[in-house]
Amino acid sequence: DPDDPDADHEHIEGKPQLGEVARLDTCITVVDSAEFYNNLASMKTYEQGETVGTIAELMMEQVEFSNVVVVNKGDLVSEEQKADIIGKIVLLNPRAKVIESVQSKVNVMEILNTRMFKAEDNKVEFWMKASKDAAELVEADALECCITSVAKDGKKCCKSKSKDGKLINSGLSQVQLDVAAGTNTKDRKITRHEARFGITSFIYQARRPFHPGRLPDLFLEPYFSEVVEEDEEDKMSEEEKLVVLQKLQEDAAAKQVKRTEAMGQLLRSKGFLWIATSHDIIGGWQQAGNVMSVQAESPWMCETREMWEDTPSAEQI
Repeated sequence: DPDDPDADHEHIEGKPQLGEVARLDTCITVVDSAEFYNNLASMKTYEQGETVGTIAELMMEQVEFSNVVVVNKGDLVSEEQKADIIGKIVLLNPRAKVIESVQSKVNVMEILNTRMFKAEDNKVEFWMKASKDAAELVEADALECCITSVAKDGKKCCKSKSKDGKLINSGLSQVQLDVAAGTNTKDRKITRHEARFGITSFIYQARRPFHPGRLPDLFLEPYFSEVVEEDEEDKMSEEEKLVVLQKLQEDAAAKQVKRTEAMGQLLRSKGFLWIATSHDIIGGWQQAGNVMSVQAESPWMCETREMWEDTPSAEQI
């Protein structure tokens, strides 16, 4: 771990470095089908160095950054459950290859020497690329609409939907539907959630901030849970931790029922947000299953121009 201060980072002169004698070929995640739903709803935390999170967050992050996902213990779930699990995995990572297995038995040729890992692919998550594509689509669609309307009526239009119906634009915010299409989408079975609500994924964008009171009161608090702060846990005995975890799990289960009734199964959401009382700070939005985290991240790029202007990255920024 390059961030571990106790690790030996020194390289012996004259000896080859790891990257010179080996290459990272494939990132593989094994998903336990029998425990998938329990892990998805779990409020249990894990600690990895300075990182503290829940089992649900760990599972989703591993799936998101994998090249291959092995869905194991397929004999312990029904075909309907298996199809639902694979559908959720494809939504989390449309680019991953999904392999089904029992007792971890797979064809090794499907996971070895695949050359699927590409460092540049892991620099940008698919939702960030989809956000950029959606923004370009909004601009192009609005431009086409405006040219037509100005020529006809002398007025600019306020378009509510794109030609394919996947872009909904209120003029104040935009929602781009079905952004997680990938190579596996054509082959996977439609989940009950998709059949009922007709939405697999979406991106919300707006050039106005969230209200600092209404956002938590009307959306965050009623439908999601937060994990116990690490400092508070350190002061508890093991018995107290179990009691708190049980109470937290019960509250999360109740909120999950309420959330599903209101908006369907919200599996994963992440991104950045602007709060009306914090104009200079980026808010980080992370949700996995029942767990929601909204935290201050860093200043907006426009506030730190001296760090990137006149650099090779300036044009991209």
